[in-house]
Amino acid sequence: MTIWPTRSVEEQGTLSLWSWQVLELPDGDRHLIGYCMENREGRVSSAVVELDLENLRATTNSGRVYLLIGASGNNLDANYVWGRWTQQLSIQMWNDVSDSVWQEHLARNDGKPKNNR
Repeated sequence: MTIWPTRSVEEQGTLSLWSWQVLELPDGDRHLIGYCMENREGRVSSAVVELDLENLRATTNSGRVYLLIGASGNNLDANYVWGRWTQQLSIQMWNDVSDSVWQEHLARNDGKPKNNR
């Protein structure tokens, strides 16, 4: 499988992620991974700088906004991209905080998920 460059933030300022995860590195940076619905590909974001837990919207270091669709999940394409990305940067440890993000989202919405669609 091949990894290719992404479109610029000017071209695609907002993207939707399905089967998403929030992965936290030892330095505290959090990255989103998931299936990008618009481009039909696995995706890894730059570091998250703002996470709106009520609406499941994240803004990353690049300025891109991600809409997290549905509950957290797992996507093979996204896992592959994450594996390649972490390998290139010699990252060997991270923590999956997706469940806590999802639970906090539900808590902020009286137990009912908001749909970003």
